[in-house]
Amino acid sequence: MPTIKQIAQEAGVSYSTVSRALNGKEGVRPELRELILGIAKKMNYFPHSSAKALVKNRVGVIGVVIPRTSEFAFQNPFYSHILLGLSQVANQNDYNLMLSINSQESYASLYHRRLVDGILVVANRTDDERIPELVEMNVPAVVVPGYPANAAIDITQVNSENYQSVHRAVSYLVSLGHCNIAFILGKKNSYYTIERLRAYCDALAEHGLPLREQYLAESDFSKTDGYRLMGTLLDLPEPPSAVICINDSVTPGALHQIKSRGLRAPQDISVVAIGCSDNFELYDPPLTTIRTRVVEVGQAAAQCLIDIIEKGSCPDRRIVIPSDLIIRESTGICRG
Repeated sequence: MPTIKQIAQEAGVSYSTVSRALNGKEGVRPELRELILGIAKKMNYFPHSSAKALVKNRVGVIGVVIPRTSEFAFQNPFYSHILLGLSQVANQNDYNLMLSINSQESYASLYHRRLVDGILVVANRTDDERIPELVEMNVPAVVVPGYPANAAIDITQVNSENYQSVHRAVSYLVSLGHCNIAFILGKKNSYYTIERLRAYCDALAEHGLPLREQYLAESDFSKTDGYRLMGTLLDLPEPPSAVICINDSVTPGALHQIKSRGLRAPQDISVVAIGCSDNFELYDPPLTTIRTRVVEVGQAAAQCLIDIIEKGSCPDRRIVIPSDLIIRESTGICRG
C-alpha cells in the first residue's frame, strides 16, 4: 500500500505537508491540498487505522450492544430502525459501528481492549449486571431505553415517550366504552414494560376502572408469545374488548390468533399496536398505533455518545423522544 512518504515524493513537498493536507489541518494552500488529495486518490492511498487512532486517541468506532439473539434482532423492526438512526449520525461524525449481538462478555472489555471508543446498549435490561460496570470503569456509554428515575445507576439514557403515549391510548379506549382492556406486555425487567404498565394502571385508576390482573400478559416480546398470550386472553370467561400490544413482534402474533378464531377488529376486539413498523397502516384493517420514533431515538443516542467521547459529557442525561397516537380503523366503539 502507498505511504505518505511516496505521496510527498510525487507532490514534491514535505511529509508533514502531506499529513496536514490529508487530515484537513490548516497551513496548506488550497491548490496544494487539492494536488495532494488528487495524488493520494490516484495512488489508492488509505490512512492506516492504527496510526490514525494514535494521532486522534480514538479508534473511530462505536460499539452497539444488542443483548438479544440474532434471530430476534434481525426480525424486529425496532432494531433496524434504531441502527438506521445510529448509523446516520455516526457517519456524519466519521465513526463506524461495531455490532455485538447476544455476547456474554463484559461490555466494558470492548472499550478497554481499544476496539471501540464508547458503548451503546440497545434495549437494555434493568438487571443487566454488565451495565453498572460501564459506570464504575468510566466507559463512555449510553443506554436505550435506560432505567427508572429512582434507580441507583447513573448513566446517560435515551428513551421513547412511553408513559404519556400509553396513558393517551388507554384513555382513548375508555372513551370508546371499553372497560376490559388487555395489555400484552414484555418482560418486567424492561424499562419499556415498567413505564407502559405504570401508565396503563394510572389511566385505568383515573377513569375509575379496576386493575384486573387477568388482562395483563407478560411476553418475551416475540410473535410466538403474542399468538399464545392472545389465545389465553380470548379464552378468559370474560375476554377483553380491547388489547394493547407492546411491540412490532407481539402485534402480528396477536392478530393471527384473533383471525384464526374468526374474530375481527374492531367489531369483536379493538387492537392498539405499539411500535415503529412502517406496515401497520397496511394491515386489514389499518392499525391504531402508538408510533415510536425509533430512528430519532437512534440519532439522539449516537449524538449523546459522541458528545461523551469527544467532550466528556452530554448536555442532557435523560432524553425522551415523543411518540404519536395514530388512530386508524382497528379500534372502535365497544359493543359488549
